[in-house]
Amino acid sequence: MSKTSQIKLRQYDGFGGNFIDSDYLVNSYDAGKPHIFEGVMGKIFSSSERFSTKSLMGMTLAKGAVKVIDNEVYRWKLAGAEEKSVRVVQNLESGNATPGLNGEPFKIKLDEGWFQAPDVLMPENNEYSLRVLEGPVHDNSGYIYIVRLETDDPTAYLPGDLLQVGSEFSKVWTSVQSELNDEFGTTYFGSPVFELESQVSAFAQSLKVSDKALREQGRLGIPYSVGKNKGEKFIPMAEAKIKDELYTSMEAQCKYGTKSTKPGKGNYWIKTGPGVRQQMKDSFIEYYNGVLTESRLKDYLMNILMARVNESDRKVVAITGTLGSMIFHDMLAASASSFLTVDTNYVTQLSKNPRHLSYGAQFTHYQGPEGIEVTVIKDPMYDDFKYCKVTHPIYTNFPIDSARFTFLDFGTSEGESNIQWLQVKDTMRHGYIPGTVTPMGPVKGGATSSMVAGYTSFCEGTAGIWIKDVTRCGEIIMEVN
Repeated sequence: MSKTSQIKLRQYDGFGGNFIDSDYLVNSYDAGKPHIFEGVMGKIFSSSERFSTKSLMGMTLAKGAVKVIDNEVYRWKLAGAEEKSVRVVQNLESGNATPGLNGEPFKIKLDEGWFQAPDVLMPENNEYSLRVLEGPVHDNSGYIYIVRLETDDPTAYLPGDLLQVGSEFSKVWTSVQSELNDEFGTTYFGSPVFELESQVSAFAQSLKVSDKALREQGRLGIPYSVGKNKGEKFIPMAEAKIKDELYTSMEAQCKYGTKSTKPGKGNYWIKTGPGVRQQMKDSFIEYYNGVLTESRLKDYLMNILMARVNESDRKVVAITGTLGSMIFHDMLAASASSFLTVDTNYVTQLSKNPRHLSYGAQFTHYQGPEGIEVTVIKDPMYDDFKYCKVTHPIYTNFPIDSARFTFLDFGTSEGESNIQWLQVKDTMRHGYIPGTVTPMGPVKGGATSSMVAGYTSFCEGTAGIWIKDVTRCGEIIMEVN
């Protein structure tokens, strides 16, 4: 738990050994605001500390980054980069060794028809600039422009490799006459506003408790203090367990789930939302199968961050497993080896007796050039063969995911995180169906739902993880040959 958290847990001895359990009833707070209950549960069943048991929950729900929505299907608008390069789709000057020589016009064919005279385009080499003279003329596969090099040098021409298919051009300025001008440049947005759609998933857990189990298990006293709400509830240990199972299911689905819509009972739809893995298919993915080096990590991050995030905002978190944590340490230890001496933190004195020394430390944070900072947190799911059954080719006692590094946010937008926990309004529910006993004890007069000596406890809810912009995410993945 966070040191600043007001949530307090108490350890008890009971069935199966030692347990740390908790439960909060929504009516302890405000039945009309289930997201408050959800936030409390998020703090209990996850931790925002370095060794979080539920990393997605720890980064979102436990920190209050939860958005309550009105429907399980949600939409949002995403504006891409304000300007975007266009590409050559066909080299129309393939038989011309010196396009543009002597100031002669020549043709280029691009994938977008955004430009017109007097726009000036720049190829991948910024020593050249091309003024649009005519166009665009659309054909079946692109847009044809007639252009001329902006230069007074008659010997200059555009190198042929800058016109190969896939080469990029960008609009950089306009060139107009200084008197009686009637031409004006274009203003374009390379990536228009897209409306995206996704959905959240629904979850439910239940547990039947017999009267004997209730008598023998006893009660767990959980003191809580959340804002002005203080008190102590007595609940069966198992009720906390089914809620923890509910949140573990949510965490797992939000990582590994894929979008699906299938008919269920009574022709009602079973909807599941896309997890992080599916949403990040189009993010910055890099594979490695050798030793991960500081230089490779630095280059990977600089390629992403340099043009999109200010130097003061280049602080990222890498989610990984135990093996990835060790790889990260070995990578930095190797780089720092020339700086480590007996005077560094690698050697500490345990007592005044010089015989008692301690050696060693672990790198969990990296400060690179140009403001880059990386903090590693471990996610136990990355180490669990239940969620990844492919073994690491060398360290066969680890799954391959244990060496995976996931970056969920390469920068914030107007102070907002790139990831957010979602839930549908009024769907976080829990309670019990009474038999001849209830969580408070045996029924001694009053209504019951059955004559079974026990009761059924249940909880249900919705959850989804919303990645607003996948281009602000990435992964470094250990590749299996």
